[in-house]
Amino acid sequence: MGVPYQWIDNDQALAPMLSRWQQAPRLFMDTEFMRERTYDAVLALIQVNDGQGNVLVDPVSLSPGPLSSLLAGKTLVMHACSEDLMALQAWAGEAPRQVEDTQIAAALCGHDLQCGYQKLVQTLLDINLPKDATRTDWLKRPLSETQLEYAVLDVHYLPELRDQLVARLEQLDRLAWWREECQRLVDDALSQADSQDLWRSVKGAASLTDADARARLQALAAWRDGTARARNLPRSFVIKDTEMLTLCSRPPANRGELSASGLHPQAVRRYGEQLLQLLNARYGDAPEPLPGAPDASTRDQTRRLRKVVAEIAAQLEVTPEVVARRRWLESLVLQPGRPVPAFQGWRRELVLEPLLEALDE
Repeated sequence: MGVPYQWIDNDQALAPMLSRWQQAPRLFMDTEFMRERTYDAVLALIQVNDGQGNVLVDPVSLSPGPLSSLLAGKTLVMHACSEDLMALQAWAGEAPRQVEDTQIAAALCGHDLQCGYQKLVQTLLDINLPKDATRTDWLKRPLSETQLEYAVLDVHYLPELRDQLVARLEQLDRLAWWREECQRLVDDALSQADSQDLWRSVKGAASLTDADARARLQALAAWRDGTARARNLPRSFVIKDTEMLTLCSRPPANRGELSASGLHPQAVRRYGEQLLQLLNARYGDAPEPLPGAPDASTRDQTRRLRKVVAEIAAQLEVTPEVVARRRWLESLVLQPGRPVPAFQGWRRELVLEPLLEALDE
């Protein structure tokens, strides 16, 4: 398509661009990153459109300080940006806090909740974007012209998309909703999970009915996270979820039993003593069990709430998932006295109150 862009891969060339960007009311931005063999995503490319032109920045060759300081204080327009924010934070130690996410804006205007950038450009602008570089090694240098052209298209049309979506949100009186949703996305993306809660995200953790097993899993999940972070590896490269559940359910008493558990021999050699200490330690209070599969009563109540959500969504002309996700409804049913953060703000009166009334019927 021949979209023009400027390539920047050194601090000297970036300096005048930072001065220009400082004057822009907002920046339209995207990133490319890789996270196949590292704990955090590795930032590989930053695409910026400031309304005057497109710029591709090579973070591999730059010191992060000046650019990250500017981005932290600017309003950034991005599409589906939660992972981009985490990649920026891993690269620079801080991340932008003022974001306008066009995927969220599109959902509030009636598009699918997970509407992709290419689909949105096609729907709103009647432009078909290429898809041939969606799977690529963005850390390889030099990047091909095809890769660079693909990358710049991810920001070239963002200003026009934002204009159309903001105009529609103003018509619907939902700009305040958009701001709330974008802030929640930023907060969720950049929040740091408590190490004592990491066990909750282990696949299959809800199956542990034994209190001692849950205590072991809580300790093991925290240890795995710290080890993965220190070695800059994905957590699963240290020890897999299925292996953790097996070890916590049937803790081995010695190295022989640990080897016989099915754990990879390399993991036994590297972590054997630490694992045996963790798995055979005496723990105090165990965490409460996670909710298992919902029973018949919970399923019936959740179905009733989903009907309420569907009615509200039809009135708003959005998909039901925009109004409330299934897991939010299940939390409301299982723990009616515990607040669900997503039901604050614009959803409190419009969604939460009808749901609570339905539960009381």
